[in-house]
Amino acid sequence: MRILWLAFIVLMGCGPTTSSVPMLNGKVDDFDDGNRFNELGFEWVSVSGGGETNATIFVEPGGVRASIYQLTIGGMRPFGSTGDRVSGARIPMGDITDTSHQTVTNATAYDGLELSMSGTPGSYIIQIGTASIADFDYYNSYVEVTEEWNVFRIPFSSFKQEGFGSPKSWTGEDVTHIAIYSNLIGPYQLFVDDIAFYSQSELQ
Repeated sequence: MRILWLAFIVLMGCGPTTSSVPMLNGKVDDFDDGNRFNELGFEWVSVSGGGETNATIFVEPGGVRASIYQLTIGGMRPFGSTGDRVSGARIPMGDITDTSHQTVTNATAYDGLELSMSGTPGSYIIQIGTASIADFDYYNSYVEVTEEWNVFRIPFSSFKQEGFGSPKSWTGEDVTHIAIYSNLIGPYQLFVDDIAFYSQSELQ
């Protein structure tokens, strides 16, 4: 019996390990390499919630200030779309698909997320996902985009769960993805550039 119990303990210890990898310079993506891979080597993907909802993404010439390229997101959320009918883009910030060893991004050295956007005027959702959340109730912040380029500097304290899942305290230790979704009904086009975590001390 003791041998069986020891074997059980060993098997319980064979689950996936997790590494929290610190961000060295805070940069998520400035798109100036002209491709869909970010600074950590992960690829931007389009996200749509089914039905008539759709999304397409491109990295193409343009951007804010002296940028060479920008991320362009285009899509549609039909009338009657609810919270699960998302349309936008997402970038992984770790690999949680590996059953033996998972990686996440540690953003504890920073105070928030900064990005530049322009496009179809209206409300958009900036989302940060973490490994501690298993029910998709990730941290969201809402911004108002205009046809002019604007810099949005969003402190982590402004990212909130929607409330349909289990509440989890923000730690910044286990970031798994960043996503940008339209909060509009109907077609939209959004231009995104210079995404980075920022530290308040570096801004002073």
